[in-house]
Amino acid sequence: MKVGLGSTVWSSGVAKGHLDGIGIYTQSLSQAFTSRSDVRIRPYTFGVDTPPLGCGVPVSLAPHFPKFVLKNALLGADREVDQRLANEVDIFHAPDHHIPRLKNVAMVASVMDLIPQIHPEWVTLKLRRLKNWLFNQSVGWADQVITISEYSKRDIVRLLGIAEERVHVTPLGVNGHYFARQSDVVRHEVLHKHGLEPSFFLFVGTLQPRKNLAAVLAAHAQLPETLRKQHPLVVVGRNGWRVETLVEELRALEARGEGKWLEYLPQEEVIALLQSAAALVFMSLFEGFGLPAIEAFAARCPVICSNTTSLPEVVGDAALQADPQEPKAIAQAMLEVLDDPLAARQRVDEGERRARDYTWDACASRTLEVYRLAVQGR
Repeated sequence: MKVGLGSTVWSSGVAKGHLDGIGIYTQSLSQAFTSRSDVRIRPYTFGVDTPPLGCGVPVSLAPHFPKFVLKNALLGADREVDQRLANEVDIFHAPDHHIPRLKNVAMVASVMDLIPQIHPEWVTLKLRRLKNWLFNQSVGWADQVITISEYSKRDIVRLLGIAEERVHVTPLGVNGHYFARQSDVVRHEVLHKHGLEPSFFLFVGTLQPRKNLAAVLAAHAQLPETLRKQHPLVVVGRNGWRVETLVEELRALEARGEGKWLEYLPQEEVIALLQSAAALVFMSLFEGFGLPAIEAFAARCPVICSNTTSLPEVVGDAALQADPQEPKAIAQAMLEVLDDPLAARQRVDEGERRARDYTWDACASRTLEVYRLAVQGR
């Protein structure tokens, strides 16, 4: 099967030197398909001057996606793009919300979540209503829709009116590097580089309202002072938006000797921190899946996470769960991790077993099944 893979977000991440969740998803799917003889990937993008990717140099379908999709919504499929894809691929997969309207090519779209529709306060105000309308329209053009959790599937069916049988759950995978135990020497070097000792609390994620760092900071502040010093809060995350107060709090945390803000670290250093932490504290207010929790499981790091949205479905009994709106409950979970190491170890064992069920090969196999449904439907 010849698959046209939308690579706009992946390409943008490569150009910037940092992949986000959708970029990692697209890249990982492409890599998983390379080992299969029945799939050939050809990358396409919206934009110009895109860098080479692992599956080749993307072909640009249009220079600006917003203008392109608005034209699609008002006038129908672009005949030139539609004919080109019909000549070159059997199916087009839009994994990154850049969904073209096609007439003669089977189409699959991946929708991770509906955060802009459910929580518009977390996204930019500029043309928000138009963007949401265009996105909702474009998802409807897909023959089949992929999402990453049963929770997200329910939202898609309920809010977009997509028939349940057209929406398929294909959970994400974990990079195998997270399972590989780093040596004591390597971990010590990473910790020494950042002035850390083992058994800190770890937060990983871009600084933005959805990731809920404010509640994690408030919870850590409720711990006794001696514990805050012994188990500081280490934050790994780029500066995002609406975080002016958070930045001030992080600087104060560092000044008190109760934490560190490391804006960006390469993957191997993040793994070293996960393998050295008392727990990952992942109190996001909304997740379509919550891959950082599974990555922590793979690294044998205890996890404290939210008891809302998709996270209970994904983590099961392997994580301590708490109300993300209640710093007191988060602080109690932190204390429980420290006070009951036997229970923490049991959850770590369960977490590792659970993480091994989430592989990119499995994700690719399920995705291929959806491709076949889309092609058969045509």
